[in-house]
Amino acid sequence: MTWCVYIAFALLTDWKDYGLVAQPEGYLRWTITRLSTVSIWLFVAALVLRYRKHPVNWRSFSYSFLATGVIAIVISPSLVSGSVNDAAVAGTIVFYALVSGFLCVTVRKPKMAAVLGLFILAAQFFFDAIAHIFSGVFRFH
Repeated sequence: MTWCVYIAFALLTDWKDYGLVAQPEGYLRWTITRLSTVSIWLFVAALVLRYRKHPVNWRSFSYSFLATGVIAIVISPSLVSGSVNDAAVAGTIVFYALVSGFLCVTVRKPKMAAVLGLFILAAQFFFDAIAHIFSGVFRFH
């Protein structure tokens, strides 16, 4: 369900929502890269849920979700420009936090899940940035 909602979110948000300069020739690549990275993260979360022998712990999900969300809210002003759509940024933060929560849903101790969620956020951000750079959408200048 998260993946389907993300598809709708990705199709409803645009370059300008994030304060980025539109590159019409790269819009399809940008959308595919966004969908691919989230799909990979959710696939990894599904594998963790399937093969990890610990039971589902919704408190761990909640702790990881909250820790990731709070840190993302705190650091987002330094990562985005002033001309962003706050709803798009908030939606992005929610999806980062959801992925983090799903990856930590089998962690036995909720406090450990919160800490792990912070590392997962960093990994998600790094992986997403690298994917966008390799797709040719974003470049180092």
